[in-house]
Amino acid sequence: MSRALAGGKAPVYLLHGEETFLTRRLMADLRARVLAGAVEDFNLDRFDARESIDAERIVQAARTLPMMAPRRLVWVRNAEVLFKQTAGLDKLVEYVTDPDPMACLVLQAMDKVKKTVKLYKRIDKHGVVIESRTPRERELIGWVRDAVESRGRTIEPDAAAMLVEAVGRDLAGLDATVDRLVLFVEAPAPIALAHVEETVPHTRVRTVWELIDAVAERNVARTLERGHQLVDQGEEPLRLLALIIYQFRQLLVGRAARDGGATPQEAAKMAGVPGFKTRAFVRQIDNYRRAELLAALERLSEADRALKSSKLPAGLIFEAVLLDLCAPRA
Repeated sequence: MSRALAGGKAPVYLLHGEETFLTRRLMADLRARVLAGAVEDFNLDRFDARESIDAERIVQAARTLPMMAPRRLVWVRNAEVLFKQTAGLDKLVEYVTDPDPMACLVLQAMDKVKKTVKLYKRIDKHGVVIESRTPRERELIGWVRDAVESRGRTIEPDAAAMLVEAVGRDLAGLDATVDRLVLFVEAPAPIALAHVEETVPHTRVRTVWELIDAVAERNVARTLERGHQLVDQGEEPLRLLALIIYQFRQLLVGRAARDGGATPQEAAKMAGVPGFKTRAFVRQIDNYRRAELLAALERLSEADRALKSSKLPAGLIFEAVLLDLCAPRA
């Protein structure tokens, strides 16, 4: 995080992106770095672009000398508004081109901003732009490990995998759960799988794997029940489909390994499956031939494109692909 922030020494920052949790975390880190040891009341100016846009006042604050501190922080919240208009921003664009080195101007946007407007291009050239995005499912285990290590603790690989399976891509939820686990497990012991199993609800884990099991068994009623249950839990069909695609890719790797003579445990390891899922994974491998997995992945890819482009309700598209996956073997 500190590397991305350039040590907090850049004169202008733009923090934006889809993952507002990360944007807020970056802002908190930046605020601590810039104002370290300074009196905030004298060296912090706050603006909210949703309430009013006064580029001249923002620039004036950034040009004001800090008081008994090396730098001043000028913080513009909800800055996405600034990138939706062109009028009235000339002074701000001019400032970004030649910023005051004794100030740190931060534009904090709570969504992605347009990269084609002049203000963005100037910040990208003369300052630091950081776009916060939600990590992909396969990146989340590393994110959890880093979150635990930032608190001076360690977590076992299976425990991190179970935590991701249980919570999903909700970074705020993952971060809060890491806090709970750090308090629950006495230092310096590592956070283990048993600790996660004891403290974290696993509804999502069970339901996803029950869905995959139901599909593998061609059980239409149970497949639809589990699919609807996941959607009711707040899982978006597109994200849920991505998770199913990932699971089927693992199954394809495992099936190929088994066909090549690997043991069930070796196949699971080659597919990147954590130990706690090995037994279910091996059972699912045995329900598929390689050709069936390839066909399933092709159908899942079609559904992914449909969810991103079709005007049909996402729930109908998701239900249709589940029914196709449950079709009897040819």
